[in-house]
Amino acid sequence: MTPIEAINNVAKAYQDLAVVLLAVADKTVGVPAGQAMKVDSEEAPGSKENKTEEKQAAKDTKSVKKSITIEQVRAVMAEKSQAGLTFKVKELLEKYGANKLSAVNPDDYADLMEEAAQLK
Repeated sequence: MTPIEAINNVAKAYQDLAVVLLAVADKTVGVPAGQAMKVDSEEAPGSKENKTEEKQAAKDTKSVKKSITIEQVRAVMAEKSQAGLTFKVKELLEKYGANKLSAVNPDDYADLMEEAAQLK
């Protein structure tokens, strides 16, 4: 194998990894990292530990919703618009009482971004 072939193989492996990471990111938008990475617990569903974890996950979800920026929402909306879904993007903005993204309430960014990601 030549050095060029080896470099090309490494580049291909990185491309494949990027595709996988993007797919995982799409599936976990708005989900706290701890919850997204969590493996099924062997604890009983009603245990005290699970209730504490659920409360923490709810707090984490709230903080994630507040940490979504207009730039992140704009990126998702632009991607969908470039994919030919401009009409659906506009309808979604109107659903949130706005005719442009800057008019959307920042508290609604997470919900808007989640709905935009589901557009097809």
